[in-house]
Amino acid sequence: MEDGSLMNGGDFLFGVGLKSNKETNDFLRCLWARMAATFGKLAWQYSPLRIGNTIIVGIACIGENTHLNIKLTYKQKGCVASIDFDPEGTYDHDTLHRQLKKCVKEALLPEKYIRKVFGKGKLDKCISFQKKSRKNFSIEGDTITIKVLGYDDEDCATMFQAQIHQVCNFLTFDTLRYITLSNTLTEEIRQNHNFITRLIDSKTGEVTGEVEKNKMYQNLVVSDRMADYIDSYLDRPYGYEEHFSNFDKSVQLFAQGVRNEELSGIATGLPEPYAEQANVAYMSALEIITLGDKEPETCKCCGQMRYSIARRVTDLANAAIEGWGEFVKGY
Repeated sequence: MEDGSLMNGGDFLFGVGLKSNKETNDFLRCLWARMAATFGKLAWQYSPLRIGNTIIVGIACIGENTHLNIKLTYKQKGCVASIDFDPEGTYDHDTLHRQLKKCVKEALLPEKYIRKVFGKGKLDKCISFQKKSRKNFSIEGDTITIKVLGYDDEDCATMFQAQIHQVCNFLTFDTLRYITLSNTLTEEIRQNHNFITRLIDSKTGEVTGEVEKNKMYQNLVVSDRMADYIDSYLDRPYGYEEHFSNFDKSVQLFAQGVRNEELSGIATGLPEPYAEQANVAYMSALEIITLGDKEPETCKCCGQMRYSIARRVTDLANAAIEGWGEFVKGY
């Protein structure tokens, strides 16, 4: 990284010379936080527009009558070479120049300003968990707490939203119940459709009992294995280009399948074909989780890569339950 010195072309043009996508994202997140701290305000009108190797980010309001038109210039994809602030409104040139230069220099050292917080979220009112805690994660009742890293309160809140939904996906995979936060459509539907579910013996087909559907979401238990995985997931540095492993992506789709399967059994009057969407999500989850099972082959005729998706999925199904490969082929 360079030192934020001025470049030719304008008084508010600063060279930064970033070398990677991660450096660029960390720099910009930290820069917005440092600007908010410096000016006491940073309100955005985002209007990103790419012209050649320049991206016009939008307009940042830093005072009652002062705003900045901000542009980023790239020399290589994902790596900011310079940032240009074009001020308008009422401002003192020298003071604003000094403040922006200071913000840029601070943002070039983001590790000095990163901080760890523990954000809390409320789950769907129907859901409750037994207590489980790890270094970066805890859950008890309808409250879930996760570690996030950010540069100010707003950045931490953004990162919390980015991470909490994936943690809910992991919990869905672990409990086979769709886990979601409060104030969602799923929560509203559950509140209005708490019908009786019959419990059926899988071997005899006989009804063994009944339970209110929403009670199936209470007193849930997170397995130790999943708690450990969530903890390690939250410990990873955030990868802007490829943050999710194949397992993580598969779990995302599996969770959507669980949600749609649940909604398919409720007479909501909604037009979506939830059962079909559930099947598609489940099959897609299987396809992704098998991506590393076999190396792709090269077609002798056209030279294209052959990934053998259907074969990988049916092999996985047969490995789990004998004979299920043929059943899965039907989808």
